[in-house]
Amino acid sequence: MTIRLVFRAFCVALLIPIQANAQITALDPGMSIDDRRDGWLPYAFATEALGTAVGVAGFSAGNFQPQSNFFATGFVTSNDSWLASAGMNNVRLGDSRSFLNTFLLASHFTDQRFYGDYDQDPNEPRAGSNDSNKNDYITGTSDERTLNITYKYRLPIGGIEDDPIAIYRLDKGLLNSGPRGGDDWNPMASGQTTLGTRFFFIDRDLKDFTIGPNGDQVIDEELLSRTSGLDVWLEYDNTEFPRNPSRGSRQLLRVASDFGWFDGTNTWTNIQLDLSKYLDLGDSGWFRQQVMALNFWTSITPTWTADPDNPTRITNRPPPRLGSSLGGFDRLRAYPGNRFHDKAAVYYAAEFRLLPRYQPLRDLPVIRYFEIDWWQVVPFLEVGRVGPEFDTDLFTKDLKWSAGIGLRFMAFRVPVRLDFAASDEGSSFWAMIQQPFSRQGQ
Repeated sequence: MTIRLVFRAFCVALLIPIQANAQITALDPGMSIDDRRDGWLPYAFATEALGTAVGVAGFSAGNFQPQSNFFATGFVTSNDSWLASAGMNNVRLGDSRSFLNTFLLASHFTDQRFYGDYDQDPNEPRAGSNDSNKNDYITGTSDERTLNITYKYRLPIGGIEDDPIAIYRLDKGLLNSGPRGGDDWNPMASGQTTLGTRFFFIDRDLKDFTIGPNGDQVIDEELLSRTSGLDVWLEYDNTEFPRNPSRGSRQLLRVASDFGWFDGTNTWTNIQLDLSKYLDLGDSGWFRQQVMALNFWTSITPTWTADPDNPTRITNRPPPRLGSSLGGFDRLRAYPGNRFHDKAAVYYAAEFRLLPRYQPLRDLPVIRYFEIDWWQVVPFLEVGRVGPEFDTDLFTKDLKWSAGIGLRFMAFRVPVRLDFAASDEGSSFWAMIQQPFSRQGQ
C-alpha cells in the first residue's frame, strides 16, 4: 500500500489566523480585534514527487485593517520544482458590507500527475472516468500561473444584520460568545448570508510527459490549458461557529463559467450544490465535544460534450479542479487530486469529531508557539462517483469509497488537519487548513 504524502500546505496552514473564505475573526481571552498579529516560519518536507523541499511562510494580520490579513509562502525542491504564492484577504471597501480577496500563485513542478488530457483508445474507459484504471495518467513538467480576485457582499440579515464582520470569543479554542446561528433555520433571523463572485485566471502547460506508471511512452508535444471567467455563489451559513461547527447547517449554490476570455482553450459552465449538517452529541467523561458532521455535494457541467466517434475526447469542459471532480484533500481523500472527473459527480460523507479533554500540546516546547488550543480525533467515511449523465444511477450505483482517520488541531485559532484515508486503490495522507465541509465560497 502506497502512501502519498501531500505536505505543501501544512506550514502555511499554521500561519493564517483569519480564514481567507469568510469575514470571521476569532479572538482568545484578552485579545482585541485591533491587535496586530504577525508570524513567519521556515519549513522543510519530502515527498515522492518533489524530493526534499525547503521554504518559508508568513502572515501579517491587523495592519491594513483590523479584519484583513496578508500571507505568502514559497519553497524550492531538490528536483528543481518550486512554488510561490501570496494573497490578501478580507479587505473591506470603506464602511460597506463589501470585501475583496486576492490570490496569486506561480509554480513549476518537474513530476506532475494528471488523469486525462491525451488521446486514448475510444474502446477503453476515458482516463478519470468512474470506470477508469488508476494507472491511466500522464506525468510531466508543469508550469502554472493563477490569479483570483474575489468580491463578497454580506447581506444585512440574520446574525450579521448589524455588523458584516462576525467576531467570536473563544475559550480554549471553543466558542465562548453568542453564536450567529445554529438553531432555527431562518436566514432573516439567524446565520450569515453571503453573495460572492470571483474572477479566475488559470494558465497551465504540461510538456515532456509520459503515460502510465512505467513512463515508457514519451510524448513530444505540449498540452496547454488556459481558463478564465466568473464564479458566482450564494451561501447561507447557519452554524454557530463556522470555523469549527458543532450544530446548525450550511448551504452553498455556485455557478462558474468560462466565457472564452484571454484566449481560453475551452468555454464551459459548471453548477454545484453543497449541503452540510452538524449534530452536537454533547460531552462525556473523555471528550469536551462530540460532533457528527454530514455533507452532501453534487456537480453538473451542462456544456460537457463527448465526441460521438471517440467518447474519450471531450469539449466545453472545465479543468478538473473547477468541475465535477473527486479525489484530493476535500472529497474522497484516499485518492489523488482530481482522480475522477466527468460531466456530473456526487459525494456523501460523515465525520465523527471527538475533542479529548486531555490537552498537553499548548505547553510543549516549540509546539506551544503555534498556540494549539485543542486537538481532535476524527474517524470518517466517504462515498461518491462521477458519471456521464446527471441521473439516478449517479447517486446510487458503483460508488467509490474512502475511509480513514484524522487528527485536527486548533492552531492560531484556525483548524489544521492531518487526514489519513484508505480505499481499494491505495491510501493517502493530507495536511491542510480548515475543517472539511467548511470551505466556503472561495
